[in-house]
Amino acid sequence: MSGRRAVVVGGDAAGMSAASQMRRADPRLEVLVLEKGDYASYGACGMPYYIAGEIASAQDLLALRPEEFAARGIEVRCGHEVKEVRAGARVIVGETAAGQSFSERFDYLVLATGGKAVVPALPGADLAGVYTLRNLSDGIALREMLDRGQVRRAVIVGAGFIGLELAEALVKRGVQVQLLTRTERVLNGFEPPFAQPLFDELSRHGAELIAGEQVEGIEGSNGQVAAVATNKGRYAAELVLLATGLEPGVELARSAGIALGQSGAIAVNDRMKTDVVGIWAAGDCIEVKHVVTGEPVYAPLALTANRTGRVAGDNVGVQSAGKTSSQRFRGTAGTLIAKVFDFTAAQTGLTLLEAERAGFSAAVFTRQSRTRASYYPGAEPLWSRIVVDRTTRRLLGAQILSREGVAGRIDVFATALFNRMSIDEIYDLDLAYAPPYGPVYDPVIDICGHAMLKL
Repeated sequence: MSGRRAVVVGGDAAGMSAASQMRRADPRLEVLVLEKGDYASYGACGMPYYIAGEIASAQDLLALRPEEFAARGIEVRCGHEVKEVRAGARVIVGETAAGQSFSERFDYLVLATGGKAVVPALPGADLAGVYTLRNLSDGIALREMLDRGQVRRAVIVGAGFIGLELAEALVKRGVQVQLLTRTERVLNGFEPPFAQPLFDELSRHGAELIAGEQVEGIEGSNGQVAAVATNKGRYAAELVLLATGLEPGVELARSAGIALGQSGAIAVNDRMKTDVVGIWAAGDCIEVKHVVTGEPVYAPLALTANRTGRVAGDNVGVQSAGKTSSQRFRGTAGTLIAKVFDFTAAQTGLTLLEAERAGFSAAVFTRQSRTRASYYPGAEPLWSRIVVDRTTRRLLGAQILSREGVAGRIDVFATALFNRMSIDEIYDLDLAYAPPYGPVYDPVIDICGHAMLKL
């Protein structure tokens, strides 16, 4: 070992990516990861499929176990919660799950403290049977409850990506599901009438979407959840899932005097450095630059967490080795994709409302195309929507809905956003064509051509 020591706080995607990259960049660096939960390095995005029963065991979601990281020169300690960072002394102090105090010195520190599920201040939110889904322990507890066979009705508060993925999981477990959302939007930006095919898909599978209602409280009986009350009605349930969003876990950073950004998350530069010497941050606790607006945003996404963790780890590792890192984080387009029963929904960039708030002179265009040549068997309708700047004709955002052919097409739009492409330039792209995969004028080209004619 070099005698230098790096400590990572948080053992999920960003933290373990940082730890692994540190060791690649400087194999002599001593690396310690402290995780307050019971598990490190697991596939959080796979939890809805584990709850649905499609993934047999929670162990299948683990990428590597602590002993496997140890073989790579990384020490991982679960059940270790860091309570304080003493930046000047370069020491962290904390407490184990068993209540024992500990302290560790560091030369370099990476905060990967993640995000926290937003829990509305509702009467009854602490009743048994009320869940959030943020970590693997949450997922295990939820599955165990379903395995007991005592849940017939569930209410999901929120209709974002997690809410809709969990709706499918619960329906597959034979549960009657109602989703409550206070707005008409789902998936953080899909609005009617564009989202109507998705609404119809939920209904077709027996998941009822109830929009425009404000949850006022959760009712219980003998300490167990019994119903959700809104400003318009009451919905019986043996299980309530709060899927109302995520907020950055910044308490540790705030108490250490580390600057937070305008989003409320930790402010970092493109090398993931905070404003405190020797401390970096990565993952769902930081804000990053949006590639469309250039402004800092809070975007808790899996790829962003892994990538910012790697950037932080590389910069720590090469500094320890006396070199200079070339790794920087370019930003995010907020690209998302979700499976909702037999449909796929995806988006990237800005919605019309977000574009207008950012000061763009924006226009929106919607188009229905086909996923294959019209004469080829199995062709499905595909709905696309793009947001365009009227002045520069630059693409600002896109949304796609269909039963097939969504992932590749949203990735084209995401690539265009990173390269600041206009709809005219996207229209000229030489995209692959064969009847089983799309029409001659792919839906990506088709909607851009449609917008060109309208602008």
